[in-house]
Amino acid sequence: MNLRHGQLWQRLGLAVLSGILVASLAPATAAAPTDGQDMHGDMESADLDTSSSDSDISSPANALSPAAAEETETADDAKASSEEESEDGVDAQVYTFPGTDGPTRVHVLTTTGSADAILLESRGVFAMIDGAEGVGAPDGKDPRYPLRRGVVPGWAGDTDRVLGYMSKHGVTSSNLAFYLGTHAHSDHIDNADDIIRKFRPKVIFSPEYSDKWITNPDGLWDNQWVYDHMVDAAKWAQNTYGAQFVQKVDGYNTHVQLGDMDVQLIPFDPNETYKVTGTTDANLMGWGAKVSAFGRSAFLAADLMDTEADWSKHNGFEARVAQAVGKVDMLKAGHHGLRSSNFPPFMEALDPTAIIQTGSESFTPDNLTEKVIHGDVLWAPMSEVGSAGIASVIATFSSAGISYSDFSAASWGHEYGQESPRAWWFKGGRPAATTGWWKGASGSWYYFAGKPSAEASTWVYDGGQWYWMDATGAMATGWIHDGKSWYYLDSAGHPAGNGWSLIGSSWYYLSGGRVATGWLYDAGSWYYLNAATGAMATGWVQVDGQWYFLRSSGAMVTGWMNGGGPWYYLTGSGAMATGWLYDNGSWYYLDATNGAMATGWFQDGTTWYYSSSSGAMMTGWLNGGSSWYYLSGSGAMATGWILDHGAWYYMDEAGAMVTGTQEIDGRSSTFSSSGRWVGYAS
Repeated sequence: MNLRHGQLWQRLGLAVLSGILVASLAPATAAAPTDGQDMHGDMESADLDTSSSDSDISSPANALSPAAAEETETADDAKASSEEESEDGVDAQVYTFPGTDGPTRVHVLTTTGSADAILLESRGVFAMIDGAEGVGAPDGKDPRYPLRRGVVPGWAGDTDRVLGYMSKHGVTSSNLAFYLGTHAHSDHIDNADDIIRKFRPKVIFSPEYSDKWITNPDGLWDNQWVYDHMVDAAKWAQNTYGAQFVQKVDGYNTHVQLGDMDVQLIPFDPNETYKVTGTTDANLMGWGAKVSAFGRSAFLAADLMDTEADWSKHNGFEARVAQAVGKVDMLKAGHHGLRSSNFPPFMEALDPTAIIQTGSESFTPDNLTEKVIHGDVLWAPMSEVGSAGIASVIATFSSAGISYSDFSAASWGHEYGQESPRAWWFKGGRPAATTGWWKGASGSWYYFAGKPSAEASTWVYDGGQWYWMDATGAMATGWIHDGKSWYYLDSAGHPAGNGWSLIGSSWYYLSGGRVATGWLYDAGSWYYLNAATGAMATGWVQVDGQWYFLRSSGAMVTGWMNGGGPWYYLTGSGAMATGWLYDNGSWYYLDATNGAMATGWFQDGTTWYYSSSSGAMMTGWLNGGSSWYYLSGSGAMATGWILDHGAWYYMDEAGAMVTGTQEIDGRSSTFSSSGRWVGYAS
């Protein structure tokens, strides 16, 4: 860090620039604050002269040059006058700018993109943290700055917006105490050089950066280009008006006393391990800032990430930072609110009552703002605030607490991932009732009906059309079940179809989009539509314990039907017949289990029967090939003695007719070759 110029300014005390008396701008010596310690009372430093205009100090012609000052100092004299060893042996670095009079405020600026630009003010002195995207970009002609994927076009910057805002709110080249460039990304420090050259901050803070420390080629972008531009401006500031350029801090022991505001620098990797091991993203080299005043505090988290570039592997940075920062009233969310940051343990540790997010609501995972809908936390996504034409959200610190500027004109919807319903509406940072449709980042449509949360698991009637909002609140398309019936909804969410509709590979019968189920009579035929889905059945189907057969057209079959082998009989109701069936003068037997028509020998109970190949039950004499059988008038196979046309026959226990001499009932009987009983053998 360059401390010689700061020492010089302290030695000079006062300098006359262009005939105007200007107070010393150098930081004074102080010990590191402890919790609860008032840092305001005994710090010694000259105020920044907030009455000076830019023209007052535009030329340092009457000031002692840095070179001349160095000639008056020895090497020992050049030790940091703003450093002092605290009681615990840790070097405390305190820069003091008491100011004169005025409010204590944090301005979070809206930008055209998701960028950080934060103005601090207290008692008429100011500081700038980052500065958003600037105009200009590398053109590839310099080999140090090749054109890479993801570089923001040169025309897309907010230079005029940011510098104009600073001027409008009273920043001049005599009252900007410090500039903090949190890390080497263009959406943070692209305007650093313009801010430094126009407003001449007295101290410039920024961690060192080099492309060689980035292990992920996709994370290089134009980092080196914007960083080098900032460094060039910082060196110009050193040489032109004696600014300090601080690029190394000792842990969390660097503070700036800005009027009534204490600003504590919070390096995310205090040991700078990335200089040895490399890292995937310049975000992981960054510095945040804790701002405290009047017993209230805010943490400005820059692009603090708890994950590496893949957004899955945790690095523990948030846990370490949370321990250093503690509970705060306001949080400028890490990394624009993206899912790489602001994990539940971090949010629980900081427990903010207001969340300012330099990004879009669509970036926001549930954990960042779930306490907004389940508590009383204030939330301002700056993209939505900016869309309402609001230049900034201003947090004013006072003995009464922190108050926020009016951004009630800003309203937005947000789509949560796990909440049900997922969609909520906000106005001025809090859930607010609304009515109408809103499309979330996922592409889903939601409907609000006079509540902050979207309608869910219900029908919505709007513009003469019905819509079904599912359990998440999203407008449904395709198949839905409303708890009573199935419906088919077209791509616009409307119940679609009347009559038969082929959807996918199945036919359905629709009435105003509602799917018919069960039995349907249409055009002279009965159809069965699946009771659960409404899909038209074909082939065999069981309904209420009865079997039916439906053609490939879905039409129910009655009468005889060949099922690709066996024959079946479907009654007039379509129900498959089983057991005995009398049809067209003949008896048929249909299997009691599967309804298949019997042919040949079959048994019903303990009785045997025989059906011809047509299935008709036979009676009388039957030639079974090797034996004759007799089937009674009921079709039952006879056993024992039978009398037929005046002659006696004997059928053995298997029903086969006997011939020759047989021992029957204890006596020998003789039978002819035709089976007729001739008489007793003895």
